[in-house]
Amino acid sequence: MKLYFTVGIMALLVTIELCTLWFAVGTLSSVRSFVNGEGLWSKAQKDAVYSLFIYAHSHREKDYQAFHDYLKVPLGDNKTRLELSKPKPDLAIARRGFLEGRNHPEDVDGMIKLITRFHKISYINKAIVIWGQAEQSMEQLITISDKLHTMINSKSVSQPEIDKVLEQAEVLNRRTTILEDDFSSTLGEGSRWLENIVLRLLLTLSLTIGTTSILITISVSRGIEKGVRAIITGASLVGKGLLNTRVKVYSRDEIGTLATSFNQMTDTLEHNMRHIRELKEAEEKLKTEKERAETSEKTKQLFLAKMSHEIRTPMNAILGFARLLEETLSVKEQQEYIHIIIKSGDDLLVILNDILDFSRMEAGKITIESVQFDLRDIIHTTILMMDSKAKQKGLDIKYHVDKVVPEVILGDSVRLNQVMLNLVSNAIKFTEKGSITISVTCLEQNDDTILLDFSIKDTGMGIPLAKQERIFESFEQVTNDASRRFGGAGLGLSIVKQLVSLQDGEIFVISKPDQGSDFHFRLSFLKISEAASKAIPEKEETLIESGKGIRILVVEDNQLNQMLVIKVLKKQGFETDVAENGLIALDKHQNNNFDIILMDLQMPEMDGYEATQKIRSLKPDKKDIPIIAMSAHTFKGEYEHCIETGMNDFISKPFNTKELYEKIFRLLRKNLQEPYHS
Repeated sequence: MKLYFTVGIMALLVTIELCTLWFAVGTLSSVRSFVNGEGLWSKAQKDAVYSLFIYAHSHREKDYQAFHDYLKVPLGDNKTRLELSKPKPDLAIARRGFLEGRNHPEDVDGMIKLITRFHKISYINKAIVIWGQAEQSMEQLITISDKLHTMINSKSVSQPEIDKVLEQAEVLNRRTTILEDDFSSTLGEGSRWLENIVLRLLLTLSLTIGTTSILITISVSRGIEKGVRAIITGASLVGKGLLNTRVKVYSRDEIGTLATSFNQMTDTLEHNMRHIRELKEAEEKLKTEKERAETSEKTKQLFLAKMSHEIRTPMNAILGFARLLEETLSVKEQQEYIHIIIKSGDDLLVILNDILDFSRMEAGKITIESVQFDLRDIIHTTILMMDSKAKQKGLDIKYHVDKVVPEVILGDSVRLNQVMLNLVSNAIKFTEKGSITISVTCLEQNDDTILLDFSIKDTGMGIPLAKQERIFESFEQVTNDASRRFGGAGLGLSIVKQLVSLQDGEIFVISKPDQGSDFHFRLSFLKISEAASKAIPEKEETLIESGKGIRILVVEDNQLNQMLVIKVLKKQGFETDVAENGLIALDKHQNNNFDIILMDLQMPEMDGYEATQKIRSLKPDKKDIPIIAMSAHTFKGEYEHCIETGMNDFISKPFNTKELYEKIFRLLRKNLQEPYHS
């Protein structure tokens, strides 16, 4: 009976505590609703004043109507205040007023109860008084608005007179804002007062409940032995690894809860063991996925190898015929044009190699070369390549290079050319009239290095200050409609920044809207000193012999490349024959006498590798013919694979004519030293 009595007392105390909490939460929620309502009221008042100011200058009736529309919020709240101040208020009117004040429907009843129950509390009473004072200011504001409306409609009042009336409205607006702040502050003080009372009451109830809990613990202590023993026994079994152990729950008290928790713990342990097994299974799946990913990587590598071959094969024909054409031209202007084509093709090949080298690109590794080049020639070539675009828009391209800048320096001419082309092309794109000026200035130098500042200045549309940092990011352009007006994906400047950063340089822009842009990038180069000259070996000039009397079998399936190789060889006096694949080459070699074979690798019917292996298995007078592999494949290990297959040398497409001649004569001379009779 004592236990039941004690439990009943605790239940009563807990009920009182919960009711106190419910009451406190409801009251504080109503206070919060009033604070929110004040925010809506304040915003509506400010919007109304703003509309009034607009109306004073626009004289549009809709702005005056907007002023009255905004005032519906505070006027609705005031309707509720006036109704609740009556001895017997109509609650329906009070609710309607709060709803007109845009208060949440679920908060309205609580707000009304707060006023009716606590209006005699000093904080609530003070807040209501401030509310009324603010409403008086609002009524004065309405009076001023009516006066202003009359003045504007009369059309005989000057703007300065209207402004004087607006000054009165501004004074009332500031006064109302202060009252609104006081209203919120007063409600805050009231809520803190209520919180203190509730906390004291809850603390008292908690202490009472705690004392009662001790009595309950003493009362039931004799009944816990059985439950504790069951838990101890179960824990011993779990310690031995029997995770399926469960203990019997004898009661719903703390010991019963402990027993239930013990059972939940064993459930968790069993679940964790299952989870561990699932993790092991997942690990096996991950291993399988890893193997699948490695297979996918190999597939990508094969794809890149195929793309390398498919792109470099037509490039071989383009550059090869361009070089042949260069040798036949005598007009200086035409020579310059073909020189630009060849140089652009060479630069494209360098960039293409970086794109196709998948592993380096993923790791962000692009090799920066250090070769001798003529800086002024780079600038001249850039201007020649961009001149036609500039002339189409009526733009002039000028350039100036400091006299102290050496003629020849050491650096990556391909990357420099790529940066210059991007920036000059960008300048032309965003310039409608005027000119583009390229300047190269020496910032500092010593015996070994020189720091140069490159400037590309235009007279175009300019760049806003807020955009000047972001334009170097991918897919960024000066304006939102720039891609529609000027085209492009917004990648050019991003690529330029990466190329400059890879060379330990910096890039920035100086620009103002409608005043043009001045892009600067600064790079350091090695000067050509005696030591530097020794460090960079120069290519030896080799006297190319005549190919007269030498028969060459060209094994190539691409007709353009066939035509190119034959023209290059015949120009040097070689006699040639063609085979479209390895099978035809094998037959022609067995039935004819050739001095050397130029072997493509990728061909239908029989590729170059299989054809070479079959040639090396022929009788002695046929198997030792020199074979040079010609391939658009440039992946690492390709040369070694060709040598292992039985070929004597390797030349990549697009090939250098002089290099091809040198390799042919070198192999023929070597073959003569190891007598070969064709």
